Amino acid sequence: MIVSRTRRGLSSAAAALVLASVTAGSLVAVPASGAELSFTMLESATSLDGVEYPDRFIVKFAGAGAVNAGVRQEAYLDASRVAHTPLTEVKTTVDGAAVTAAGGDLTPAQAQAVLDELSARPDVEYAEVDRWVKAAATPTDPFYPDQWNLSDQIAGMRLNAAWDRSTGAGVRVAVIDTGITTHRDLAGNVIGGYDFVSDLDVAVDGNGRDNNPQDPGDWCDVPTGNGTERIPSSWHGTHVAGIVAAQANNGLGVAGVAYGAKVQPVRALGACGGWESDIADAIVWAAGGSVSNVPANPTPAKVINLSLGADGACDGVFQSAIDTATQRGAVVVVAAGNEDQNVANVAPANCANVISVGATGRDGARALYSNFGTGVDVSAPGGDFVTGDEGGILSTWNSGDTGPASESYAMMEGTSMAAPHVAGAAALMLSLNPALSPAQVESLMKQSARPLPVPCALGCGTGLVDGTAAVAAASASLKTFEAPTPIITGFSAVGYPLDVVPGSWTAGATLRYQWYRSGNPIFGATGSRHNVTSADIGTVLSVKVTGSKPGYRAASATSKNTLAVPAPFVDVRAGRIFHREISWMAARHISLGWNNDDGTSTYRPLLAVNRDVMARFMYRLAGSLEYAPPARSPFTDVPTTHVFYKEIAWLAESKVSEGWANRNGTRSFRPYEPVNRDVMAVFMYRLAGFNEYDYAPPARSPFVDVPTTHIFYKEIAWLAESKVSEGWSVGDNQEFRPYTAVNRDVMAAFMYRFHEKFDAVQLAPAP
Repeated sequence: MIVSRTRRGLSSAAAALVLASVTAGSLVAVPASGAELSFTMLESATSLDGVEYPDRFIVKFAGAGAVNAGVRQEAYLDASRVAHTPLTEVKTTVDGAAVTAAGGDLTPAQAQAVLDELSARPDVEYAEVDRWVKAAATPTDPFYPDQWNLSDQIAGMRLNAAWDRSTGAGVRVAVIDTGITTHRDLAGNVIGGYDFVSDLDVAVDGNGRDNNPQDPGDWCDVPTGNGTERIPSSWHGTHVAGIVAAQANNGLGVAGVAYGAKVQPVRALGACGGWESDIADAIVWAAGGSVSNVPANPTPAKVINLSLGADGACDGVFQSAIDTATQRGAVVVVAAGNEDQNVANVAPANCANVISVGATGRDGARALYSNFGTGVDVSAPGGDFVTGDEGGILSTWNSGDTGPASESYAMMEGTSMAAPHVAGAAALMLSLNPALSPAQVESLMKQSARPLPVPCALGCGTGLVDGTAAVAAASASLKTFEAPTPIITGFSAVGYPLDVVPGSWTAGATLRYQWYRSGNPIFGATGSRHNVTSADIGTVLSVKVTGSKPGYRAASATSKNTLAVPAPFVDVRAGRIFHREISWMAARHISLGWNNDDGTSTYRPLLAVNRDVMARFMYRLAGSLEYAPPARSPFTDVPTTHVFYKEIAWLAESKVSEGWANRNGTRSFRPYEPVNRDVMAVFMYRLAGFNEYDYAPPARSPFVDVPTTHIFYKEIAWLAESKVSEGWSVGDNQEFRPYTAVNRDVMAAFMYRFHEKFDAVQLAPAP
């Protein structure tokens, strides 16, 4: 189908594809220079994508955070990691929200990360930028005051509040149109596209399909009663692209609806129009589908804008292309058309799985040219010059008559202008919730639309798309993570790593880590492993895990604190035998050694372990359980005033060691007697929960110096089989040396291996 175009607008014979904008007599060109028009530049208002970066935040706490300064301080410390500067609470608002300030200017990415960090907390109702406000919260673009379509509360999209939450960042919008011209107000937001015009008579640029979507002009000569008349180029694609995503706060021209999004220009219309088959291919390619003899699209779009149409039913080629696009997750937005007729007569606006957009004018009522009917899904500002030139939609343009000349701006009207408003709104929604399906975007947009100020009896959809309400609906649709409490593994001793087990998150979640030193974020410690350094000595360590996933609100959970990191022992140098095991003993606070006058600590590794000290070691190895010792000692030689009385009484009550029976019926513990290796085996065996019937030792002893008749043979054989102690290799034999006293270094090895084998207590966190 090829298009013809008349002077009074875009109309054609049946089956002709047309641009869905009203042209001749309905376009007011605006020079690119704001000074020539004496536009007044507004003062800047801070936004995440603005020139001035936010450095203050309003945080509304709930629960304990609302009254507990310590809880709030914890939240600020968390946020300071991503800000890379301290955050300080400076005041509260009238409704009890806290205002906190960063120590310096933040980039948009830093500010957004602070908001994400604070918003993820379960005790935070909301976190917002404390915006710098002068006359109004508006972009700085000099022509923004003339963009009533974006901010007007009656006829506009009400986008100012929406931009506080989303600018469309991360979303690509394909504009299938006449291509695009070079324009400074678009340059930063345009990504690579394609030229699908296959007919050389229509192409204008002298070639067929290629990777250059530049608009060479769509001018054409149309027959009249007196010959032909030249219709100048419309620069339609450039105008539509600017409505979607012209850059904001750059000191130039206008702002787009989704000025943080990217536009992918896809040229499918040339001189006077284009072929439906080319447009169908362009739709499929834009969504990431495969088109013969065309390279794959490396950056598929999530939104596709079609400001074009043809008379007639939705035929198979259009519907198939649209279905392919929606199945691939792209929202397809189509202009309803400008013939003041039922949209059921215009394709592809009458196709299934599209958002069909009618146009409204400066007063918010249906524009007189806009198509109508039950097939219209929503309405959006399309402009109406009935009220004067200022009633049009101002956007990027080009001053050329046929070929491109200098960049400029122009007022236009038409459903071609209405559709990109909706495409931009879809980008705002998808930026906030990328998991939304095309059907969900349409449903939420329709549900959140507001009634037209003037009733539309003919059918204008569910109402005028409201940017703020649509973004709020997208936010409300986000799911909530269940954030499991992470667990730290390893031991918190200098020179050793700690790892985090994040727990079971929803499949596909992206996890971020932040380690803390006594509640303060450790800058740069953002991996799943933290290597303990001397800077950690005397502090407790913890880690926060934050999960994010498209379609979910960010959530976070923090581990328990480790025990305080001990200072290394000066008498146990790195590389010494049992260094790791002794460091583990200190990290677990099983033994912190002795403090020296110079502030250092010693372990005294070669000192023999007495039975009273062994009781303390065992008690701590078991996790320092809650235990109240009896008022009367079970042993005659252990008074209740003994420094380790509780531990010795626990050892007896746990049946790990019941001491010796005296002739008078009492029992003694012999607390100052050294522990030999054979007795150590008994202690370990019983601590593991075994009794005399739980283990059958081998018929042949694993040690040459431990006969099977040894009183503790079973326990010693079990110790060897459990790899807690395999003794010494002497020639071809193994020796256990059962009557050798256990020194503190060997005790550390026994306990470390026992713990590794039986996981007596959780490795790093305090009980």
